[in-house]
Amino acid sequence: MRNYLKVTGWTPVSGGDVAELWSLPGPADEVVLVPMKAGAPDFGKRTQILLADLARVEARDLTAVHDAVATVFNDVTDLRASHPSMSDGSIPLEAGYELFISAKRLRVASAAATIRRQGHFRNFPTRAREQAREVRLGQTRRGSYIVPIISQARSPEDVYSPRQEHIEVGVEETLFDRRVTATMSRALGILEDMAGAEREPTPSEITDSIGEGVSYELCTALSKVVNTDSVRSLDVSFNWSRVAAPPPGTPPRVEFNRAAIDIVDRVSAQLKTRVYTSRHLIYGIVTDLSRHPEDETGRVGVQTLIKRRSRTVWMDLLDSDYHVAVQCHDAGVPVRVQGVLTNPPGGQATMQVDDFGPDPSLPASQAE
Repeated sequence: MRNYLKVTGWTPVSGGDVAELWSLPGPADEVVLVPMKAGAPDFGKRTQILLADLARVEARDLTAVHDAVATVFNDVTDLRASHPSMSDGSIPLEAGYELFISAKRLRVASAAATIRRQGHFRNFPTRAREQAREVRLGQTRRGSYIVPIISQARSPEDVYSPRQEHIEVGVEETLFDRRVTATMSRALGILEDMAGAEREPTPSEITDSIGEGVSYELCTALSKVVNTDSVRSLDVSFNWSRVAAPPPGTPPRVEFNRAAIDIVDRVSAQLKTRVYTSRHLIYGIVTDLSRHPEDETGRVGVQTLIKRRSRTVWMDLLDSDYHVAVQCHDAGVPVRVQGVLTNPPGGQATMQVDDFGPDPSLPASQAE
């Protein structure tokens, strides 16, 4: 509650262990009381009064304010299936089943692409399959038929400090959820752009889309919903946590109707039949830097999670990438590295790097 008040412009003016008073600058001079003792007999009553006050000030429905407070530390991805026949807020059983199953498919496919860029995942990485057990589904809502996917987010100030010496497993686990949501948003945005273009995507454009997280499995998840008889379109809205700004370059909303799905199906068919070399992605912090003045490359160690265990991956970077590594190390900015990963049991993990830079899943202020 206190974090929600903070990000919506309120400031504490007085209080102690039992309660705090917060004010909202403005002509109305609004003041609310925040109960601090969860075990107090009147805690529930005082909380309801506080939510009612916020609903009045924000001119919003009480349920909407409650949900916004409850998910202040979460990213919420809304999947909305629509058709004229859904005016009563219900949905046919078959369409509802496909919507829920596609929520899982979209999430797992995006998690797989967050770990490895690949056009067709015949077998998902274990970490990707685990996403379906870790994210949550919120209560369905009216508005045609909306299914919310709730995942963790983390405030930028809770990430890493300059010259951080090691990663924190808890931080990385939370950041993985945010990275998956960012991958999903960018990949669906690319598919929407290709579906809305005046011409069909070229084979090279489809190949390039893999680098943004598009895969056969992601395309199939979309098609399964929109191709049911009772669904006319599917739109996906990304409601990013109020305590962690949206990742740069991510669309807030995408939509796919029957015509768009025709293009998605063609992209899907090409991704399924073609053979692509997969590229691994690792995320972490730069912990080791070594370079002699006369060397063309510098040796860099990036500490990351591999199979949920901390590992240092070593790589040789050319001048420009090495300077980026130095800057990220000095600022405590997490990095994302793409390339061919070699991780022998009991041996040193290394990577041949294709792309190196700040983690684009984090807000621009953290990734610059």
